[in-house]
Amino acid sequence: WKRKEDKKRLVVSNLPFEGWPHKENPNRLHRGNQIKTSKYTVLSFIPKNIFEQLHRFANLYFVGIVILNFVPVVNAFQPEVNMIPICIILAVTAIKDAWEDLRRYKSDKVVNNRECLIYS
Repeated sequence: WKRKEDKKRLVVSNLPFEGWPHKENPNRLHRGNQIKTSKYTVLSFIPKNIFEQLHRFANLYFVGIVILNFVPVVNAFQPEVNMIPICIILAVTAIKDAWEDLRRYKSDKVVNNRECLIYS
């Protein structure tokens, strides 16, 4: 069992360690204080966005209708025609989400590169 005192985190100011090598800096194992409010990365955009969009009941309903239209016994009309509206809705929503996330990313970049005063 570790004592409660052993679990405490000691954070030391980076100012005295600015010229030190990375391996000797006592804060190298702790995260910085950068802000990140964007949800997506380039690689995770498509899977995360589809996952989020399919959590909306309306989108899930229309995807279910498209799937049912591919079953020959149940289909009402050509399945390809039924795919057009849901594909357009998913694409427009994905473009909107990408645009909003890009704006968040740019805003984070501005905030993270802002100069600040350091009191010692």
